[in-house]
Amino acid sequence: MHAHPPWRGATLGLVIGLVTCLLAAGALALAATRLRDRDATSEVDGGTHTVPRTEIARSVSGQLTLPFRHGPDAVRCFGDLRPVPAAAVRCTAHFPVGPDRQLTVEVTRVRHDKVTYRRRAVPR
Repeated sequence: MHAHPPWRGATLGLVIGLVTCLLAAGALALAATRLRDRDATSEVDGGTHTVPRTEIARSVSGQLTLPFRHGPDAVRCFGDLRPVPAAAVRCTAHFPVGPDRQLTVEVTRVRHDKVTYRRRAVPR
Protein backbone atom coordinates (compact mmCIF):
# COMPACT_ATOMS: atom_id res chain seq x y z
CA MET A 1 0.00 0.00 0.00
CA HIS A 2 1.29 3.44 -0.92
CA ALA A 3 0.79 6.30 1.54
CA HIS A 4 0.15 9.83 0.25
CA PRO A 5 2.53 12.55 1.40
CA PRO A 6 1.16 14.56 4.38
CA TRP A 7 1.17 17.86 2.41
CA ARG A 8 -1.18 16.52 -0.28
CA GLY A 9 -4.34 17.15 1.78
CA ALA A 10 -3.28 20.71 2.57
CA THR A 11 -2.53 21.41 -1.10
CA LEU A 12 -5.90 20.05 -2.18
CA GLY A 13 -7.64 22.21 0.43
CA LEU A 14 -5.73 25.27 -0.79
CA VAL A 15 -6.72 24.60 -4.42
CA ILE A 16 -10.38 24.09 -3.50
CA GLY A 17 -10.34 27.31 -1.44
CA LEU A 18 -8.75 29.25 -4.31
CA VAL A 19 -11.29 27.96 -6.83
CA THR A 20 -14.15 28.84 -4.45
CA CYS A 21 -12.79 32.39 -4.01
CA LEU A 22 -12.46 32.84 -7.77
CA LEU A 23 -16.03 31.65 -8.35
CA ALA A 24 -17.35 34.01 -5.65
CA ALA A 25 -15.39 36.93 -7.13
CA GLY A 26 -16.80 36.15 -10.57
CA ALA A 27 -20.36 36.05 -9.22
CA LEU A 28 -19.86 39.39 -7.45
CA ALA A 29 -18.39 40.97 -10.59
CA LEU A 30 -21.36 39.75 -12.62
CA ALA A 31 -23.80 41.13 -10.04
CA ALA A 32 -22.04 44.51 -9.99
CA THR A 33 -22.12 44.67 -13.78
CA ARG A 34 -25.84 43.88 -13.88
CA LEU A 35 -26.79 46.38 -11.16
CA ARG A 36 -24.78 49.41 -12.24
CA ASP A 37 -26.23 52.12 -14.45
CA ARG A 38 -27.12 50.72 -17.85
CA ASP A 39 -28.62 52.04 -21.04
CA ALA A 40 -31.75 50.76 -22.76
CA THR A 41 -33.37 51.84 -26.00
CA SER A 42 -37.09 51.89 -26.78
CA GLU A 43 -39.30 53.19 -29.54
CA VAL A 44 -41.50 56.22 -29.07
CA ASP A 45 -45.21 55.39 -29.05
CA GLY A 46 -46.76 56.94 -32.16
CA GLY A 47 -49.93 58.02 -30.38
CA THR A 48 -48.51 59.62 -27.25
CA HIS A 49 -45.07 60.57 -28.64
CA THR A 50 -43.47 59.24 -25.44
CA VAL A 51 -41.90 56.02 -24.19
CA PRO A 52 -44.73 54.49 -22.12
CA ARG A 53 -44.12 53.95 -18.42
CA THR A 54 -44.93 50.24 -18.85
CA GLU A 55 -42.08 49.88 -21.37
CA ILE A 56 -39.66 51.67 -19.05
CA ALA A 57 -40.75 49.46 -16.12
CA ARG A 58 -40.29 46.28 -18.20
CA SER A 59 -36.80 47.35 -19.26
CA VAL A 60 -35.71 48.35 -15.74
CA SER A 61 -37.10 45.12 -14.28
CA GLY A 62 -35.06 43.08 -16.75
CA GLN A 63 -31.90 45.01 -15.90
CA LEU A 64 -32.38 44.38 -12.17
CA THR A 65 -32.80 40.62 -12.57
CA LEU A 66 -29.67 38.62 -11.80
CA PRO A 67 -28.86 35.11 -12.99
CA PHE A 68 -28.85 33.73 -9.43
CA ARG A 69 -31.52 35.93 -7.86
CA HIS A 70 -35.03 36.93 -8.85
CA GLY A 71 -35.58 40.51 -9.88
CA PRO A 72 -38.15 42.86 -8.47
CA ASP A 73 -41.76 41.79 -7.99
CA ALA A 74 -42.83 45.00 -9.67
CA VAL A 75 -41.43 48.22 -11.06
CA ARG A 76 -43.69 51.26 -11.13
CA CYS A 77 -42.77 54.38 -13.09
CA PHE A 78 -44.50 57.65 -12.38
CA GLY A 79 -45.01 58.96 -15.89
CA ASP A 80 -44.12 58.38 -19.51
CA LEU A 81 -40.69 59.43 -20.78
CA ARG A 82 -40.60 62.33 -23.22
CA PRO A 83 -38.12 61.97 -26.11
CA VAL A 84 -36.05 64.98 -25.04
CA PRO A 85 -32.43 64.72 -23.84
CA ALA A 86 -32.22 64.93 -20.02
CA ALA A 87 -35.98 64.32 -19.59
CA ALA A 88 -36.50 62.00 -16.62
CA VAL A 89 -39.07 59.99 -14.68
CA ARG A 90 -38.92 58.39 -11.24
CA CYS A 91 -39.48 54.68 -10.76
CA THR A 92 -39.72 52.37 -7.75
CA ALA A 93 -38.59 48.75 -7.83
CA HIS A 94 -40.24 46.54 -5.21
CA PHE A 95 -38.26 43.43 -4.21
CA PRO A 96 -39.70 40.45 -2.30
CA VAL A 97 -36.93 40.77 0.31
CA GLY A 98 -35.30 44.04 1.27
CA PRO A 99 -36.18 47.66 0.77
CA ASP A 100 -37.68 49.17 -2.36
CA ARG A 101 -35.21 50.87 -4.69
CA GLN A 102 -35.90 54.38 -5.92
CA LEU A 103 -34.61 55.02 -9.45
CA THR A 104 -34.41 57.88 -11.90
CA VAL A 105 -34.63 57.04 -15.59
CA GLU A 106 -33.13 59.76 -17.79
CA VAL A 107 -32.99 60.19 -21.56
CA THR A 108 -29.40 60.13 -22.82
CA ARG A 109 -30.03 60.18 -26.59
CA VAL A 110 -32.85 60.60 -29.08
CA ARG A 111 -32.46 59.36 -32.63
CA HIS A 112 -35.47 59.37 -34.94
CA ASP A 113 -38.13 57.32 -33.08
CA LYS A 114 -35.62 55.63 -30.75
CA VAL A 115 -34.96 56.90 -27.22
CA THR A 116 -31.95 55.72 -25.24
CA TYR A 117 -32.22 56.10 -21.49
CA ARG A 118 -30.25 55.18 -18.39
CA ARG A 119 -31.41 54.25 -14.92
CA ARG A 120 -29.71 55.54 -11.82
CA ALA A 121 -30.34 54.76 -8.19
CA VAL A 122 -31.63 57.74 -6.21
CA PRO A 123 -29.25 58.44 -3.29
CA ARG A 124 -30.75 57.73 0.10
